[in-house]
Amino acid sequence: MNKNHRRKYKIWWTVVLVIVLALVVFFRGAFGPRQENEQKAVAVAEKYAHLSHKSNYYEFSRAGKEYHTVEGTNRTGEKIYAIVSANNRRINVFAANKGLTAKQVSAQIVQQRKPKRILHVALGMDQQGKQPVWEVTYLNQSGNLCYSLVEFKTGTVTKEIQNL
Repeated sequence: MNKNHRRKYKIWWTVVLVIVLALVVFFRGAFGPRQENEQKAVAVAEKYAHLSHKSNYYEFSRAGKEYHTVEGTNRTGEKIYAIVSANNRRINVFAANKGLTAKQVSAQIVQQRKPKRILHVALGMDQQGKQPVWEVTYLNQSGNLCYSLVEFKTGTVTKEIQNL
């Protein structure tokens, strides 16, 4: 009986170990690209926008264009958003006090649309790559997916898709 009990114990721990290792491999693969993108964007922002402290990171993907946005402060203490293209060749830097924050945009969408839940807020560039816009995805009261693009500087909703 004691030998049988030990064998079951070893099998149980082997199964647990295999499950833990599988989870580690899965999550490392799932979050690896995001971490790599963030590290590259921060390096570009440090070099060209003089970023000294990162406080947030956003990934923005729309119409085949991808942006990696780093929020933080520069060497002079000014809060900035550095929007880096996916290939790390183009960077747009905006003073945070010249536009809306993620929190302000979220509050605006909550007030205007009364969503059940906001899923994602990210800063990127418009389709022409000229103006910064906030992308907000949320679930409406019916549980349907909705999407709004909000101008960074004015808070104007430039595009909206309801009930996806």
